[in-house]
Amino acid sequence: MDMKNNFFDRLTDASLKLNDYEFALAEYIKENYKKIAFLDMMDVSKILSIETVYISSYIEKIGFKNYEELRNFIRELAMSELKTTDRFEFSLININPKINDIKNVIIKKEISNLNKMMENFDETTFYSILEHIIKAPEIIVVGTRSSSIIAIYAEHMFNRLGKKTTKIISGATENFDNFSLFDVNSLVLSIGFARYPKETIRITNFFKKHNFKIISITDNVMSALTPLSDIVLTIPCDSVSITDFYATPISVINMITVLLSQIDKEGSISYLNKYEDTAKDLGFYF
Repeated sequence: MDMKNNFFDRLTDASLKLNDYEFALAEYIKENYKKIAFLDMMDVSKILSIETVYISSYIEKIGFKNYEELRNFIRELAMSELKTTDRFEFSLININPKINDIKNVIIKKEISNLNKMMENFDETTFYSILEHIIKAPEIIVVGTRSSSIIAIYAEHMFNRLGKKTTKIISGATENFDNFSLFDVNSLVLSIGFARYPKETIRITNFFKKHNFKIISITDNVMSALTPLSDIVLTIPCDSVSITDFYATPISVINMITVLLSQIDKEGSISYLNKYEDTAKDLGFYF
């Protein structure tokens, strides 16, 4: 909250000597900062009838290089507070309800997230995560709500390579009936993005209290998972409307899977052959 209040004070600081356009812009940002996370500079220009040159000038006055840097900062402030209804309302401003327009918005957003991840990928943290996964006797993947999809996928891929993995995708008590069977050296891989489901936080905190090593994959350092984690990998997961955009976390799981398979090629081939034998016997595929 202090971070947000400090930012709001900065917007209308007397030393900036704001003109009428800039003051109107400052007040709009204060009152609509959640919406700004989904608007580009042209949207703001149209809404306030202010030329983009005035917007750019104001952004520089308050210490940001450009509109995108300002929006990214505001997005970090706002994302954890956004309700599904907020995201839907804001999408009505940006998305024209035509198939081609929606197609372009959705695909471009996923590509944008992937490009940002490539540009800012923390290889040191990633390799540290990989080392812990290799050493761990078991992986416990935690992901609830929409992130449960990623947890299910990670469990499937890791188990296919012979890395014993268990998923926890809800806070239901039966998920902990066999808690005593978990090896205390197991690694918890917790996955969560804004708005950070309370179930994920409670489950992760439970493992933290029992001294499990915890690695989190999340969207920024202010994530609710950060203080519970020994290692944090942040990746962009900016979204549009009510949907979640998970190309980046799925890509991270794929990277881990491919690297695990390459590190232990013989073991991977052995387990993959066993998987294929089982698939054939039980008729998994056509």
